[in-house]
Amino acid sequence: MKLMLSVFTLAMLLINFAYAEVVTIGCATKCDVFFKIALKRVGKIKGVKVNLIDVSRAGPEIDWVKYDAIILPGGADIDPKYYLSKVEPELRDYTQSLDHLVNYSAEGRRRDPIEFGLLEKYFANSELETLPVLGVCRGMQMLAVSQGIPLYVDIKTELEIRNRRYLYDRIVMEPGTTLMNELFTKTFKGFKRHHQGIRVSYFQENAARWPQLNVTSYSNKGKIAESLEFKDRPVLGVQFHPENDFGFERNRIFGWLLEKAREHKSQKLKNF
Repeated sequence: MKLMLSVFTLAMLLINFAYAEVVTIGCATKCDVFFKIALKRVGKIKGVKVNLIDVSRAGPEIDWVKYDAIILPGGADIDPKYYLSKVEPELRDYTQSLDHLVNYSAEGRRRDPIEFGLLEKYFANSELETLPVLGVCRGMQMLAVSQGIPLYVDIKTELEIRNRRYLYDRIVMEPGTTLMNELFTKTFKGFKRHHQGIRVSYFQENAARWPQLNVTSYSNKGKIAESLEFKDRPVLGVQFHPENDFGFERNRIFGWLLEKAREHKSQKLKNF
């Protein structure tokens, strides 16, 4: 009898998943296997099938209607030219003096214009206000750069701490009503692979320029920004890698993204 019930339960789960809602997520570049596995596993928990599409293959004109969410994954350094034109001459000269620490690469040259242009169009389009965007590592940095926020060129050189490569950092949330505090009730350790990051001191000193933004968690005693939230759109940037986590971060970050993707899809259907 117990065996029959177990078989019946398994069959019902398979049937429910077969008819699960499908959400289409656009990756700003091809999302790696860790993203695919993590998103699909969280999708099973949420009763959602995840369809991943490489946005960069679609050409310069993105068909926004096709997507229920966008991910900007980690990867290569961002060319400083995308933010240096918006900062004061003193900081520009200082950053350029550290240009030899920027890891220029074919990947970065390919991705920078695509992702910067994608975000320009996204934030300029009021019809996309419910489309969720998640930026991870480089993706969080590109979200900041799209708003004119500069980066640290090299954490070790500028902050005198180790570059955060293949390390776990303790993430501490800022007090207040934030998405990070909603998702996480306590501090946690996030997996890190980066040597650049949001220029925290500059952002804090000029926060009035970005009333729509809030850095909501830090690591390393406030030296490294770990999450960037947008107050007017479902946009979240995280400096750590939830796709490399085995459940705790992954379920919360990707669970939020999939819920917002469902909401956006529902809103799209109402508009047709």
